[in-house]
Amino acid sequence: MEVNPFRYSGPVSSEDLIGRDVETEQLQRTAEEGNNSRLVAPRRYGKTSLLRRLTSEVREDGWEAVYVDFFGVVTLADVAQRIDRAYVRDLSGPVARWYDGLRRTLSSVNLGAGPVRAGVQLAAGTTALQDRLDLPRRVHAKHGRRVLVVFDEFQGVLTAQNDADALIRAEIQHHGEAASYVFAGSHVGMMRELFGDRRRAFYAQARELALPPLSDGPTAAFLTARFSASGRDVGTALGPLLDVAAGHPQRTILLAHALWEQTPRAGTADEATLADAVARTLSQLLSEFQGLWSSLTSGQRRVLVRVAENTDALYAVGTHGRGGSVGTALAALVDRGEVVADTSTRTGHRIVDPLLALWLRNGRPQAWPESE
Repeated sequence: MEVNPFRYSGPVSSEDLIGRDVETEQLQRTAEEGNNSRLVAPRRYGKTSLLRRLTSEVREDGWEAVYVDFFGVVTLADVAQRIDRAYVRDLSGPVARWYDGLRRTLSSVNLGAGPVRAGVQLAAGTTALQDRLDLPRRVHAKHGRRVLVVFDEFQGVLTAQNDADALIRAEIQHHGEAASYVFAGSHVGMMRELFGDRRRAFYAQARELALPPLSDGPTAAFLTARFSASGRDVGTALGPLLDVAAGHPQRTILLAHALWEQTPRAGTADEATLADAVARTLSQLLSEFQGLWSSLTSGQRRVLVRVAENTDALYAVGTHGRGGSVGTALAALVDRGEVVADTSTRTGHRIVDPLLALWLRNGRPQAWPESE
């Protein structure tokens, strides 16, 4: 059975990561300098895939690398658990064996289900988290190896405790010789609060890197090669696909997946094939778009439609100013990661998801018509 070569439902391997060479090199160079980075990107923009590539490459350079995902944490005990499990999963060789013994001596929490040995239990609380935050220093002291620590969805720690960032910084601020950190997140507003507010512990403590849309050149080469290797030709559908996807990583692959399905083996795709693929894809996404629409206020809906249509400036005559209703709604959409600034547009902003923008421009239909 033929397998579609375009995987769109989760993080991808380094081989499937389009472009991002510059971003990977920047993150790695910053870490090697002993400095920290913060990576901010909307959901499904390839952030996790990039971080996986980064951890793989620093391991090849002799580092240890630990990837911690804080999505969904609700207590400091959760934060400590995520860190512990990451070290169990990501360390290898002698360092992993050393940690297997060390963790039995640490203040701990009930680790519950997961890749942990039976009987490992400690008292929940701040001490358990402090012990795990100190691990890079102990790895370096024992094994002479630096550690790259990735804290993904870092804004989640504020859910666990409002001053959790202060606690974390107090423990890791002296790790310059032992570790470098990448703080990543998809909630633009909360990440801005953590690193851009003078009152927060991590103010100006990490170099910012924002992921841009994919460039057409590497994307076109990737899509063409994958079609060719599977006995198909992307043909004249390539340019229009790039236009519709607008550099959005997941949406690009999602459309390529649908286009591949519509292209017969040994066949060549064209604009009509793409139109059918777009229609089928939008039909699959309608419930997602409708759910987002339902979650917005009326003011946010109006602003989102105006950004999608891109016919007038947002602050036109007759609207409230930047500090009024339009400004408030726009700020909320930016914080959610639905909208980003873009000076090339009439509104000065664009919708991150190009397929959502297409749905909005077409009147937000309850059912997407099949292409003719």
